[in-house]
Amino acid sequence: MKKQGLKRSLSGVLAIAVMLASLSLSMLPKQAEAAASTVKLTTDFEDGTVQGWHGRGGNEVLSASGVAAHTGSYSLQVTGRSQGWNGPQLDVTSMMTEGKTYALAAWVKLPAGTAASSVSMTVQRTTDGTTNYEGVTSGNVTGDGWVKFSGQYQLKQPIQSLSVYFEASSNPTLDFYVDDFSIEQLPEPEPIVIQQDIPSLKDVFADDFKLGTAVLVNEIEDPNSPDAQLVKKHFNSLTAGNELKWDATEPQEGQFNFTRSDKIVDFAVENGIAMRGHTLIWHSQTPSWVFYDENGNLASKELLFARMKRHIDAVVGRYKGKIYAWDVVNEVLEPGDKQPGGLRNSLWYKIAGEEFIEKAFEYAHEADPNAKLFINDYNTNMPEKRQDLHDLIKRLKDKGIPVDGVGHQTHIGIEYPQVQELDDMIQAFTDLNIEQQITELDMSVYTNDNDAYETFPLELQVKQAKRYKEIFDVFRKHADQLTAVIFWGKDDLNTWLRTFPVDRNNWPLLFDERLQAKYAYWALVDPSRLPVDIQNASAANAVAEIDGKLEDAWNRSPYVSVKSEGTAVAKFKSLWDSRYLYLTVDVTDPSTNGNDAVEVFIDGNNGKTTSYEVDDKKYTFRRSGANPGKPADYKAVKLADGYRIEAAIPVNGLSLNNKLGFDVRIVDKAGSTVTKTSWNDRTGSQDADTSKYGVLTLIEGPQYTEAPMGSTVVDGNIDSLWSKANVITTDRWVQGTNGATAKVRTLWDEGHLYVLAEVTDALLSKKSPNVWEQDSVEIFVDQNQAATASYQADDGQYRINFDNEQSVNPGSLSGNLVSAVKRTADGYLVEASIKWNGTPPAAGDIIGYDVQVNNDEDGDGDRDSVAIWNDRTGLSYTNTSGFGLLKLSETK
Repeated sequence: MKKQGLKRSLSGVLAIAVMLASLSLSMLPKQAEAAASTVKLTTDFEDGTVQGWHGRGGNEVLSASGVAAHTGSYSLQVTGRSQGWNGPQLDVTSMMTEGKTYALAAWVKLPAGTAASSVSMTVQRTTDGTTNYEGVTSGNVTGDGWVKFSGQYQLKQPIQSLSVYFEASSNPTLDFYVDDFSIEQLPEPEPIVIQQDIPSLKDVFADDFKLGTAVLVNEIEDPNSPDAQLVKKHFNSLTAGNELKWDATEPQEGQFNFTRSDKIVDFAVENGIAMRGHTLIWHSQTPSWVFYDENGNLASKELLFARMKRHIDAVVGRYKGKIYAWDVVNEVLEPGDKQPGGLRNSLWYKIAGEEFIEKAFEYAHEADPNAKLFINDYNTNMPEKRQDLHDLIKRLKDKGIPVDGVGHQTHIGIEYPQVQELDDMIQAFTDLNIEQQITELDMSVYTNDNDAYETFPLELQVKQAKRYKEIFDVFRKHADQLTAVIFWGKDDLNTWLRTFPVDRNNWPLLFDERLQAKYAYWALVDPSRLPVDIQNASAANAVAEIDGKLEDAWNRSPYVSVKSEGTAVAKFKSLWDSRYLYLTVDVTDPSTNGNDAVEVFIDGNNGKTTSYEVDDKKYTFRRSGANPGKPADYKAVKLADGYRIEAAIPVNGLSLNNKLGFDVRIVDKAGSTVTKTSWNDRTGSQDADTSKYGVLTLIEGPQYTEAPMGSTVVDGNIDSLWSKANVITTDRWVQGTNGATAKVRTLWDEGHLYVLAEVTDALLSKKSPNVWEQDSVEIFVDQNQAATASYQADDGQYRINFDNEQSVNPGSLSGNLVSAVKRTADGYLVEASIKWNGTPPAAGDIIGYDVQVNNDEDGDGDRDSVAIWNDRTGLSYTNTSGFGLLKLSETK
């Protein structure tokens, strides 16, 4: 992931830090009120003027318009934009007071009939001659109603100028309205005091590895500030977030500036904290002069190496003996660039090939022979990139290049990657005899780029905490390999994820915005402090035969584990129709006892009461199979390592989106000993108390179809083999309510998946430069049907437009796609083969699968409709959790 630098920010709707200063209040656009506790500015355009707002780009037309207004009669109308950054801007330099906190708000609307589009509220700040662009908030706006934008700012540093502006970066010609803009000083917050009476993280992990954090210099400039106190209490490794990068230390050739980096390094040394250097060589945040000669031509390799050596000698040499480890090269791999060994096609690589990496390590070792030298990269959990990195390090070490360690950035999400992938990541480098470090750890609470929370939901707090615990269990398992685990930021007010990949609140670290320990902290220090969370599962709409066998209908629901101290003792699936809740439970219990049982608890209205009500029921299904049909029909069958219960439980009034209070308890009897393990309620009070049940949501479930075996030639002709394939239709609308659709057939063999899509589309268009807005067919494949929140190595998105132009996500899978396209009387036909990625599935396997049709209905370059077979979320390009199911049939 690309680092934009750590950001100070305050909680609030998509809040982010901005550092501003105080000047006079003499030039406010319309209204400013100064008092002991508040400064307020409003612009509502009710006087028929633009009230000080002006265009940023020169082409915009700003006017006080009576066409639309949030309140009153007028708003600010913005037309004539030609660039994404164009928009209305207001100079607010003269009204901010250093050290104060302000709330910004406005209402935004599009002209009637305009398609929804994203608009952003941003601050342009100039400090010490450098202009910064810092997002406040952004969101989708429509022509149907006004949308409120709001955010908060802590004003921290002196400035030359400050403006607030609105832009629509993804839609350069978008017109929009702004109304009722305001800035208001907020009351002073209570002083922040860190918790000195809780365990120090560095002590908790003292026997395992260093525990570190990254900071910006403003966090530790005052050594007595709460921020600095938190660093000193909890961390024994420190990384400079930006201050040691090339653009900070040598912005102009030969002109070094160590003012900010000296402060961080001195703080670390004075407080006995080991200091990491980040980073010497990177494709980002390196000034452009490094790569060009005096004539503006690409520099020669000799010139580039001379500049590299001078820079490394100066920076590493200055901190010799003070910085214990350096990220010598950062993010040099990008498999999608198709360079040998997966190397990134950066300017470093274009000028010097792989040799630039070798020279960087040699120069760094010469400058400080005792420093540990690391190669640092992201997504090292992904097998392809992990292997490329492993092979690169081996090549370097075989040449005698002094590579001491590998850094795994580990910017992760709340659901991805799987914990086992992190385990595999560390294990993969154990044969190289090098140190390993987790260098930039944080955990986004989101699974896509569209969600945004105003506050941090309790269930996500607990989920994040438990995931951190699982991850640190892996880190401790590999303590013989890991010498440090370092967080990219120390608290939720101080994280780059507030602005990347979009502006929104995020809570990725162990301490909150006020430096207080979160559940994520306690999960690592004392897990007993975590609250009991409510488990959630879903039941798909389908009917099951109660015979102890798992027919295809059961594939529409995922397994859910029932665990005892982290170990699964059973797993269950559930289905539903209007009369029954169907349940199958596989219990791992090789010691047979006829009184072993599965107990099922149902709270029909999910009332969460402390006593049973009329809709609350308990069902006992014995391993012996005794009393089937009373009160629910069930079947008990023997398994190799235990037994299975399959049951049809009568429940009144089941319908789509119902939520049932639900729990499953496994009863294991061995002699006089009875052990009970529950899915959710570990208190054992289910028999009389429904308040701690989990929640079972009744969903539609994924679409399901089968593909027969068969190999076909991809030539755009419908040969006879296709007549054996089932026909599915893209008749669910992601965008729009009508437009182009497709009838789709699928075949498979040991090497490929074959897809035939016959698209009905009256007007074919690829006017948009964005491939996803062109008339096209997209095929989504989740080969292992993992249904994850982000793409794994086996997952792919394959797009073919009506001119047979392809685009593939990820790009590394482009070679897997072969396609042919033909125009038809009512649209076009796409025939494609997709090579299985890695281990191919086999007959009887079920894969995640979806097909989508994109349509520019009127040929104006905008995508007007999206029709899909299964996933209506519009997020199939980011995650596989909504794909339909495709069974690979043995039938030929």
